[in-house]
Amino acid sequence: MGHKRIVVAVVCGVGLVMPAAAPAAPSGGAYASQPATIKGVSCVAGCAGIDAAQAGSLLRVRGRAMRDVAKIVFLGGRGNADNVVARVLKARGKSVDVTVPERASSGRLRAVNGDGASSKPSRGVVAVHSGETGGALDARVVGRRVFYDAARPARIDLLAREPLTISVVLVRLVDGAIVTGWPVALAPGAVSSIRWDGRVAGMPQPAGRYEFRVSLDAPAGGAIAASAPRTLAAGGFELVDHIFPVRGRHSYGEGQAAFGVARNGHVHQGHDVFARCGTRLVAARGGTVKLNTFHGAGGNYIVIDGDGTDVDYAYMHLRDPSPLAKGARVRTGQLIGHVGDTGDAHGCHLHFELWSGPGWYTGGAPIDPLPFLKAWDAYS
Repeated sequence: MGHKRIVVAVVCGVGLVMPAAAPAAPSGGAYASQPATIKGVSCVAGCAGIDAAQAGSLLRVRGRAMRDVAKIVFLGGRGNADNVVARVLKARGKSVDVTVPERASSGRLRAVNGDGASSKPSRGVVAVHSGETGGALDARVVGRRVFYDAARPARIDLLAREPLTISVVLVRLVDGAIVTGWPVALAPGAVSSIRWDGRVAGMPQPAGRYEFRVSLDAPAGGAIAASAPRTLAAGGFELVDHIFPVRGRHSYGEGQAAFGVARNGHVHQGHDVFARCGTRLVAARGGTVKLNTFHGAGGNYIVIDGDGTDVDYAYMHLRDPSPLAKGARVRTGQLIGHVGDTGDAHGCHLHFELWSGPGWYTGGAPIDPLPFLKAWDAYS
């Protein structure tokens, strides 16, 4: 069975959480202490890279019941032949510090208390590099697909082994244009992160493929050059501008559920997406809450003015009133409520509307949302 890889990251940069393991029951003997549970590992100093440690690296092992831990066993591969034990330097209630010993190899960890009580092996693997670690800089792009104006923007993490002044530029791959850039001064041993939310000077950028490119020479005065000489690293990602709003199993209604169908005294102005009551609903695109109210037909509903667009997004029949107040700022993918059947609804579903500018009942007109919903659904 293959091992799940743990990303070991510098504490001041990226944190790592591993899946929790249940405490191991001591095998024989009468132990007074509670075995620890290892939940995560991060590299405090001396890292081999953004995602690896090396002999001499200072690790922080996080978990539960850690105060009595006296030793960390680096389990390496299968069997006990390559197990290496390291004494804990400092123990706290939820973490211990330990130095990676010589001869330690990539593998799981085990925490052992002073009286012998032992944790189960960690569920993830700590990557330990041996020998030369490469150049003066490690870079890693976090997130291969990111949503415009989401809580988790596009990000590149940078770790230097010596003081460096670099420039990072963001390139739009469809035409090779440099969209924006950042001069960065890096201190050794600390992760610095560059984040991008899909805007430049407040303006949304088109969906598509982008790439961070890192060069050694930062232009004088902090300006971003038209090209990035001596590229040290590059990493790409896809920027998408919407997320499918129903975050669970769903189906698209037909017939009376479709856009434009004649109803009793009106025309259906949206499309119905059926899902279990209580299924999470998120903002298809971030923006500003335009209306949050109740109507006898629409039930609990919320209208959001899409950021950087002239489109309004309406979500109806919510189980409960949305917790978002009128005028609140909303991120793409942020929870706005749950599927319900309030108002004049037959079965649990989201009635979803799109309105062209200038907006919902303010001079705009409803648009058939089904092609858009299916497009967002395909990648969300």
